[in-house]
Amino acid sequence: MKIFGRLAISAAVAAVLTVAAVCTSKSDKQSASDKPSALTDMELVGQWVDMNNGDKIELFKDGAGIVGDNQITWSTIYGKRFAMSRGDITTIADYNLSGYELTRTFDNGKVIVWVRKDSVDEYKKKKAEEAKEEKKQMIEKNTSYFTDSRDGQKYRAIKIGNQTWMAQNLNYQTDSGSWCYENKVNNCKKYGRLYNWNAASVACPAGWHLPLLDEQRELVETAGGRDTAGKALKSISGWENDDGTDNLGFSALPGGCRYCPRDEDFDDVFSMEGIRGVWWSNLYTNNISTDNFAFTELSIYANFPNSNTAYEGGYSGGDKENIGLSVRCVKTE
Repeated sequence: MKIFGRLAISAAVAAVLTVAAVCTSKSDKQSASDKPSALTDMELVGQWVDMNNGDKIELFKDGAGIVGDNQITWSTIYGKRFAMSRGDITTIADYNLSGYELTRTFDNGKVIVWVRKDSVDEYKKKKAEEAKEEKKQMIEKNTSYFTDSRDGQKYRAIKIGNQTWMAQNLNYQTDSGSWCYENKVNNCKKYGRLYNWNAASVACPAGWHLPLLDEQRELVETAGGRDTAGKALKSISGWENDDGTDNLGFSALPGGCRYCPRDEDFDDVFSMEGIRGVWWSNLYTNNISTDNFAFTELSIYANFPNSNTAYEGGYSGGDKENIGLSVRCVKTE
C-alpha cells in the first residue's frame, strides 16, 4: 500500500469511506490533547495547509482527518482519485502529489492545493519565483523597439491589451515648449522631456500619436482599474519609497512636472520628481471668455493615500504655455 508518499492507495478500494463526518469547533492552534479522543492515538499521516483559504488539514492513517474545524473521512480510489466526506457531503477529485504539494483537481476545473505545513514558506517562494518568471516572459514577448528617425533616439515599446505604448517617456526636443526637469540634461536622459500642450500635440514621431483619453482609460482598466493600476504601472525602482510592480512593462517613472497641475502649493517651477508622473492626453478645451485652459491627463503618485491609483481625467485652470508634462505616445494602428 502506498500513501501520497504514505497515504494508503489500494487498487482494490472502489468506494468512498462512508464514515459520517462530525463538525467540531477547534481552533487552528489545536493541540493533540484537544482533539477528539478517537483521533488522539491515531497515527498521523501528515499536516497540510489549504493554500486557497488557509485551512489547516490533518490526515490519519485509518481514514479520519480534520479540515479547519471539521472532522472528515478520506480515502483514495484506484490510486488516482481522492475522496473526502464531511457529514453527508462527499467530494471526489483527481490528485497529483509533487513533493510537498498535493493538488486536487475537481471535475468542474477547480484546483485546490494542499502544502505540507513545514513547507509553506518553500511553496510560497517557489510560486513567487514562477510568477516573476512568467511576468518576465510575458513582458519580453510583448516588447519591441523603434528608432525615432528625427534624432536617432531608440525607444522601447510594449503591447498592453490591444494597444502598443511607448515604454519610455518621449525625449524629442521640439523647437519650443519642452524642458528637462530643472533644466538639467541628465534628467532628460532619465525621465524624457516635459512638454507644454502645443509641443506635446506635435511631439510624437510618425506612426505614433498622443493618446486619446479613452486610450488612457483602457490602459488603466487593463492594469486592473483605477484603484490599483498605479501600482501595476509604476516601474520597480525610482519612486520615493513607493515603487511599483510594473506588471505590464509600462515602467512609469516619476518625472515630476513643470507648474504641476493640482500641486499649486509648490512654489518652484519644477516639482514632484520621484513622487509623481503626469502624462498628456490629446483632449483639451480653452474657454476664451475666461482664458481658462482645461485638459485631461494620466497621473500616478507615490507616498499619498491614493498612491496605488492611476487617475485619468480632467483638470481645469491650467496655463497651456507653461505647464510641462511627460508624453507617452501610442502606436497608430
